This record gives sequence, structure tokens and C-alpha cells, in this order.
Amino acid sequence: MKSNLLDMNSNFNREPSLGAYGGQIQQIYYVLEEIIKKYPHGLKMYMEKKIANDDEDYFVRPNNPRELLLTDHLLPFFMLYLKEMKNECIEIMLDPACTKFLKEREIDYEAMDKLSDDDYMKFKEMFIKKKVSEAHKKASK
Repeated sequence: MKSNLLDMNSNFNREPSLGAYGGQIQQIYYVLEEIIKKYPHGLKMYMEKKIANDDEDYFVRPNNPRELLLTDHLLPFFMLYLKEMKNECIEIMLDPACTKFLKEREIDYEAMDKLSDDDYMKFKEMFIKKKVSEAHKKASK
């Protein structure tokens, strides 16, 4: 493929480009979501080894795509990825229910650290339930 993968406005470039929903972070999310769907039993060997506790070398690196999503493997990758990003900002699309939730509490999008612990957990659950990929699936049917 000779065209770049850019956000939907193609950064106002005049050259041909391939658009994608959600930007870089959302694209990573879609990849992780697909790994979970395609490899639902990918942690079987991992759990067997963990229970047996007999092979420390096995846990040093992921041994299949599903093991990439384990915190020990995903978190270092994701933190380095975020650190090295050259974006001015990261924009996250919110479902209208999430927006309403924040407005009811008079919380600005950029001041979400002001949410109480209980409200933060409610918002997190709502955000996950209302993720863009679910809305996209419904719209494409």
C-alpha cells in the first residue's frame, strides 16, 4: 500500500490518503478488540503454566497474540507509544450519554480528574459500554 493512513480529514493534505475512524489510539483499540475476538482461548496455555509454576521463561514475552494483551506485555508497549507520540493532543469521541453525565456534574472534558471516585467508576463503565466500535457496528447493520 502506497498511501498513508491518516485521520478522517487527512490533515488537509492534497495527496491521496486512506482515512480511518478514531485516530491512532482508536486504531490500536480496534486491533486489541480483534485480538480478543479471534483468540478467545489464547490464555489457556498461559494459565496452565501459571498454575503449574514450572516455566519462568514462558512469561518473559508473549507467546501468542492474546498474551500481548496481558498487563505485563501491553502496558510497557502502550506507555512507550504514548510517550513517543508527536500529537499535539489526543481526542476521544464520547457517546452523548457520557457527555450528558459530565454536564450533569458540571465537569469539563479537560478536568475529568475532578470526578469523585464513584463518578469516575460510573463514567468508566458507561464509556466502555458506549464505545465507538459498538455504535459503529449498529450503524453499519
